[in-house]
Amino acid sequence: MAPASNSADEPPLDRSRDHLLEAHALERALALADDDALRARLAALAAHREALMRERAAFDAEATRLRHARGEIYSAARIAALNAMVPSADDLAAQARTLYGRSESAVEVMKTHARVHYVYVLMGARLNLVHLPADVIDAGRAMQRAEEVFANAWLACIDDPAFLVELRRDQREALKSLRTATRPMYLATQPHCEGLDDDDAAVLGRAWNKLDDLATALGVEPLSTFVGVPGEDAHAAVPAARVAATVAALRAALPQPQHKLPAKKATLASLERLAAVLEVQAARDGGAWFEIDL
Repeated sequence: MAPASNSADEPPLDRSRDHLLEAHALERALALADDDALRARLAALAAHREALMRERAAFDAEATRLRHARGEIYSAARIAALNAMVPSADDLAAQARTLYGRSESAVEVMKTHARVHYVYVLMGARLNLVHLPADVIDAGRAMQRAEEVFANAWLACIDDPAFLVELRRDQREALKSLRTATRPMYLATQPHCEGLDDDDAAVLGRAWNKLDDLATALGVEPLSTFVGVPGEDAHAAVPAARVAATVAALRAALPQPQHKLPAKKATLASLERLAAVLEVQAARDGGAWFEIDL
């Protein structure tokens, strides 16, 4: 079937099931909450979610409006296929019972949802932003930031430092496995000092996985150990001297002929500039970490 020629002819896309598991998890947690402090945190989180749902709806409406403005109007058959890709409300309710129904505490429900949705799903959404059309990407970035703020509010509601460490580790692993060599890797510093430029970030991004493999073989911390995840901000910083130790080991080993790497000369040059920045930071007891651009 040919696409509709007018946006008014396009059937509505059903977004009502997009966040049902999240709703089920919060509802189950509220039902299990057994003290006033936890109930208050959950009530605040529920109010936050109501506001987020309005942001989600506004973003969906704006993305659709811009798609129509580009002349991309979906046929009824395509809309039906897209709607069919989302599990039914009954199927999602069954998933919720499987995921959350066996938990005996509100915190366990919250942790289960975080493990399922705030590792590969949230990190994948962040990395997929670059694929949005140019006219949507700014709104998409703003929406992703809102999602990450809510995710971190969810984690704060759990109030378990050990679990947060576990989840941050899993998020770093997800970013490492999902990112592609086309994604630049930027150095961030605290306090701020002049870092590497876009070209160096691109070079590091292309060589990143091989540099991690080499660091592991050398017995030093891989660079991915120092990647910040959404919500950490400056809390992602580690002593610059710690990052510098890995960079020094890589710089010493990389010129050896047995270590193969595309664009080795450019990578070495970027590592040298990285080492210089880290030396300045280390001299003033500063911190450093890496970021994947949003």
